[in-house]
Amino acid sequence: MIQKFRHIVHLVLAFFSDYLSLLGRPLFYQLQFQHFKCEFDNKVQPKRLCLLGNGPTFNQIEEHLEALNDFDFCAVNLSVNTDIFFRVKPKMYVIVDMMFWQQPEKEGIKECWDNIQKIDWDITICIPFNFPTSMKRTFERNPFVKVRRYSNNVWRPELRMANKLKLWLYKKGWVSPNATNVSVGAIFASILNGYKEINLLGLEHSWMKDIRVNDQNEVVLMNRHYYGDVEHVWRDYEGKPIKLVDFLASQLETFTSHLDLRRFVDYLGDVRIINRTKGSYIDAYERETFEKMLESSR
Repeated sequence: MIQKFRHIVHLVLAFFSDYLSLLGRPLFYQLQFQHFKCEFDNKVQPKRLCLLGNGPTFNQIEEHLEALNDFDFCAVNLSVNTDIFFRVKPKMYVIVDMMFWQQPEKEGIKECWDNIQKIDWDITICIPFNFPTSMKRTFERNPFVKVRRYSNNVWRPELRMANKLKLWLYKKGWVSPNATNVSVGAIFASILNGYKEINLLGLEHSWMKDIRVNDQNEVVLMNRHYYGDVEHVWRDYEGKPIKLVDFLASQLETFTSHLDLRRFVDYLGDVRIINRTKGSYIDAYERETFEKMLESSR
């Protein structure tokens, strides 16, 4: 009897917590930044998409570029600073990290802004609504660039009915998974942009095997990119070293968000996310090999 009473109390508290939290940050995000708009036009894209992370398997694309003519490409973050970006000519380019506007003079960031102006093919650049509108205006000085903003507005309720509402709000583009990693924002933006098959390449997400704590109690991470490996101390936006618990918490958010995206595509019913990254730690999506994708394009 006591257990049943506790369960009822928990459900009542969870109900109020779920919906009051929706009236908190998610609502203020809409009022401050998005104004209940969705800048994607619901047009179905005719081609399949390859979403290219920065991991080492990205190099597979360049070797087989001619065989992948029936695919569009989506690139992320600092890939615009590489030669391969201009050979692949992605149709989408996604930015999620606030350093792109908070630290415009940081190494690589200024180069990124300059290189966007050098793009000479039609491209959709996706940035969160809470980025300054001046970024949109600056990027669109290039006539080939069209900027589409997406929500980075997290709501994570507990109850089943509230979670069904959350998925409907995902579809509207008003709330989103937590884009602690650019891959989450890129997948979400790709779905809103009308892609029905999203193939993941270069998304190893294998940082857990590449971290250590040095003698100064600093978290040291080996970042493995297709353009080279870099070992560095993991720092916050103020340049202060983060603690291991903060790093692990960020990884929990990233992998939880991938599970949220899997539930979203299951809800939609007509979208597939296929992880084709060998050795990827992401366990949310169906897996197939890169070679099988090549065979399907012949």
